Amino acid sequence: MKKTLIFYKPEYADLAIKLRDNYRAHDHAEADIVSAEAHDDIEYAVKMQYDEAVFIEDSEAVIFHDIKSGYTRSIPVPAVFYNDPQPVSHEAVTDKAALNILADAISDAGSWWCWYADDDMIQLEFCDVQLYDETKAGEEAHTTDVLAVRFHGHAFAVFLDDLNDKNWHERFRDDDSILYPVDTYDMAFDDKNEAESLMNDFRNRVPVKNFKGAETPSAAKHILCARCGAVGFIAGGDEIEIAGKKGKFTEEEIEPLSRKWWDYWKQYWRLRGTRDALPEDFACEVTIPVNNDDPQGIW
Repeated sequence: MKKTLIFYKPEYADLAIKLRDNYRAHDHAEADIVSAEAHDDIEYAVKMQYDEAVFIEDSEAVIFHDIKSGYTRSIPVPAVFYNDPQPVSHEAVTDKAALNILADAISDAGSWWCWYADDDMIQLEFCDVQLYDETKAGEEAHTTDVLAVRFHGHAFAVFLDDLNDKNWHERFRDDDSILYPVDTYDMAFDDKNEAESLMNDFRNRVPVKNFKGAETPSAAKHILCARCGAVGFIAGGDEIEIAGKKGKFTEEEIEPLSRKWWDYWKQYWRLRGTRDALPEDFACEVTIPVNNDDPQGIW
């Protein structure tokens, strides 16, 4: 059983209390909160002999530190809470059309940014996703910065590579600066033939969670696989959940947010180079109009 110390700013006191109570209900020997105004460094947690420290950055994310290993990672707030098996609180996405749209939205210009595993959950995070982010102010770029795909229930993952580096996946997990661009449109949900083909295309397999061989994805209810240059992955489980800055996405939201992003992309290119140009957006820049000699034309 672990001892956890949660650091919070005054405006996040309620969140800190909820997180503390959640931890205490799930076999943490001791979970306490401390104001970051009084103590704000990891040394205090070490001195007080805690096993892990959680710094609440804001209402969306925390910084997690495992004191013994030194492992540090920014984690979305929903992922740091323990979820009881019943009642199920996941916002599961099952619609094939929505999942196909999501795969394209990630893989057109996006990158695999990081991963996280905990209990019966595996989470893969991607950046520069072509879904319209309605939480941003009007003068900001509206591409979704980071999107998490989570699998719950019999969750598994295997990472694939053609590298001469057995520990690449651990460095990737621990270093926010590493990105693996997804090969354009080379991502698929619930395509077991594609997963099998992908697995055979790479020299090395790195089981990172509950992977028992080729039969694992074959038996899974849902899977996601993608090629990212010299690396790739196959992950899956009983349920798929999508989360971002605004919280969880329902499957009904995915198609409208994709359509709204493409309308935004058209506006971006129509105004590009004018005095009314929108803020520079990487995902828009790499997805240029077919007729790029006339980017302000009518499509």
